[in-house]
Amino acid sequence: MAVAVILLSVLLMFFMALTSAAQRTIRALGLFQPPESEVPVDARAQTMILLGIYLRRLNPTFLLAMGVYLIISRASTWYSGLAVVILCWIGSLLIGTTPFLRPGSFQVVALLVADLERRRAWYRNAGNPARLHAVEDLLVRLRSITGMQPTSRLQR
Repeated sequence: MAVAVILLSVLLMFFMALTSAAQRTIRALGLFQPPESEVPVDARAQTMILLGIYLRRLNPTFLLAMGVYLIISRASTWYSGLAVVILCWIGSLLIGTTPFLRPGSFQVVALLVADLERRRAWYRNAGNPARLHAVEDLLVRLRSITGMQPTSRLQR
């Protein structure tokens, strides 16, 4: 049981650090601020898309934190579970200092680009032109800021 809790805690720390890195990268690159010529509807769609990207990482992290808390509080007391989750949060700050989890790192930006590419395919298949235009604009802005070029999965 202790080994499972340790492994889940380390996984929780990594997920927390990755979620934080994605959020800080989105903010650092200024993707929430639409260009001046942006239509309000497109700006709102872009904000919702970016929020969806953030929540896609936050929801599993929250569920994992609840799982760690419930396992520990079931085996011990409620404040022990809370203490471990708080320690995992502090540990995520330490893990977040690794080069590949810093805001704007190539790996985090590549995750954001991959998520935007996946959403573009979803919106194209669903026939949602407003969101498709918004996600394509986000991709253009992200690639112009970072200088990343589209690559196929075979070239990675």
